[in-house]
Amino acid sequence: MSEPLETWVDAAIGETREALVRDGRPIALRIARASDEGRRARWGELYVARVRDIDRRRRGAFLDLGLRDEQGFMPLGEDGRVRRAGKERVPLAEGAGVVVSVSREGARGKNPVVELQETGHDGQSPHRIGRHDVDDELVLAKPADAQLRARLDAAIEDALARIAPIPGGGVLSIEPTSALVAIDVDTGGRSGSTDPERFALDLNIAAAKEAARQVRLRNLGGLIAIDFVSMRAKSHRKQLENAVRQAFADDPWSVQFGGLSRFGVFDLARSQLRRPLHEQLRDDDGRLSAETAALMALRAIEREARAQTGRQIACTVSPDVKAWLDSAEIDWRTELSNRIGMRWTLDSAPGQRDRIDARAL
Repeated sequence: MSEPLETWVDAAIGETREALVRDGRPIALRIARASDEGRRARWGELYVARVRDIDRRRRGAFLDLGLRDEQGFMPLGEDGRVRRAGKERVPLAEGAGVVVSVSREGARGKNPVVELQETGHDGQSPHRIGRHDVDDELVLAKPADAQLRARLDAAIEDALARIAPIPGGGVLSIEPTSALVAIDVDTGGRSGSTDPERFALDLNIAAAKEAARQVRLRNLGGLIAIDFVSMRAKSHRKQLENAVRQAFADDPWSVQFGGLSRFGVFDLARSQLRRPLHEQLRDDDGRLSAETAALMALRAIEREARAQTGRQIACTVSPDVKAWLDSAEIDWRTELSNRIGMRWTLDSAPGQRDRIDARAL
């Protein structure tokens, strides 16, 4: 019997964050941002859309979903037709109105992928007409207390780190690239059996379990290559292959397995349904995005205000973080005032984006 699951959820200003937790350890993270409303599609949403262009070279159609930053992509068969909701294949024409569902969020610079649900709509004023049930739950979420919010902060920080510890010793180095996700297994000072083969097997099996957790936690998909510590014994290599399959057995996304190469690399492919966490929270250069740092600053102001009741809170952030807040991408001022009152000031000073100084005066 699997361990019971727990949910941590926090409706913070500008974003709602949720962690699915097993045995005290987060195994999945989901973040819904207010700034994405009307700009980006989320997995499971339904849209009334209009076919803008049919690109037979790419075997797909581009659809207007009514979003500012994205258009939908619908794959077509070799005959130029598309399957409608698991039923018959139907032709598409440019300008046609359809109802589609989002089967994969936009990631790695690509548009979200959609599936055809219905035809025969006029296609006027494309817009969202429904969310997935799990996202409806986020809309109803409430602000978490300070302790739970801190646990979510720590879970997200860990999920963005390049290095992840392996229980019992050893580390994973996780490197998402445009082509694949590379995961390297290192002993990292682990102690164990004096038999090198036994030691490597124990480390690799623990690494396989942690790699499966980290992949799901970070919303990673596509081709994934795990470089395990070398082993010679065929029986140990077979045990490791079985351990990898077992580690991913309860993954809710589709996983296809390759095998363990003679160089000790196991390759697999995992469906990419949601946008990877690092793409959602970081810029292309690897730094936290200005939006991510800005929402961290708002949580810091709120935290200090609740800890220092009645006192004015001054917060200093980097210039680009303040610029994001000043641009009013979201109505954070009203929400912050509703939560703590008009007792905060915001200023900027040169420094790194993640340097946030919120203090009571």
